[in-house]
Amino acid sequence: MNAVVAVLFFIIGTVAMVTFYTNEILLFVVMGSAVIVILAIDKWKRTNHFLIAMLVGGACENIAVFLGAWNYTNANYLFAPIWLPVGWGMAVVLLEEAFSTNVPVVFSKRSIALAFGGTVLVGLNFSYELGILMAFAIITIILFTFGYYKRSEVKIGIFAAVFGTVMETSCIIAGNWHYSAAMLGTPLWLPLCWFNAFLIMRRVIRLGN
Repeated sequence: MNAVVAVLFFIIGTVAMVTFYTNEILLFVVMGSAVIVILAIDKWKRTNHFLIAMLVGGACENIAVFLGAWNYTNANYLFAPIWLPVGWGMAVVLLEEAFSTNVPVVFSKRSIALAFGGTVLVGLNFSYELGILMAFAIITIILFTFGYYKRSEVKIGIFAAVFGTVMETSCIIAGNWHYSAAMLGTPLWLPLCWFNAFLIMRRVIRLGN
């Protein structure tokens, strides 16, 4: 899949979440159908990556909602909507295809701990928006300083931050979900969250290699 197609599908996914969120089952079907097409285009080579991102991202999301960091307008079966894990898998695969196929990484056990640790950090401290922003900034600097992140990943992290933040802001404005503490509707720490989340998930999904 080339970068343009991946970005197009990311935009389509965003439009679907904005348009169909009031019908949880319908959006699940729409997102699931899109994922089948996305995986089929690349002859299913990203299937394991998708499934791991879906499971880990979906679990983290439900934990954060359970802890009260944000809430969805229409979630009738779990803490987060049932389409959300599919969306996580879809987002990780598409961002990977669009921006980072030439920047290799390997699976790291620490990536699992960082994924859930970041979730709990936000979930337990969501009312301290500036504090979370500072924590993410410090964590990012530490991970680069000690070589966990590579300099070659700065650009793709920024792309993930921009696309993730725009996607979430669109959904917030549409009414799909809202954050419990955000001065501007979209939390100030969200771009850094997406920056780190994507670089961490790149390592998580390599468990399937």
